[in-house]
Amino acid sequence: MSNALDLFEDEPTELPHRAEAPSMMTPPQRDAIRREFAELGITAAVDQFALVLDLTGQRITSVAQLEARHAQTLIYGLIAKVRTSGRKITGNVWDDREEDTWIDKL
Repeated sequence: MSNALDLFEDEPTELPHRAEAPSMMTPPQRDAIRREFAELGITAAVDQFALVLDLTGQRITSVAQLEARHAQTLIYGLIAKVRTSGRKITGNVWDDREEDTWIDKL
């Protein structure tokens, strides 16, 4: 009787695919993140880590733990925060638009 989950079967001829370790944040990403945090005035590590979690979903306790894919997401999120910081959000789509329309340019 053959059982697909038999632990004592012959070893498979091919090894199972191993997931590669995630690539970590690059130096240019680190520089971009530093610039954006400085622009926002967020200097405390605890506040930075909280924002990393909020924007990426990755909980870190050290900068060395930030994966490259999460770093890129963080950069985009920080840029958006910088762009909207100091702006008053009214809830009106027309008033809250980020770019001028052709009417504004007249």
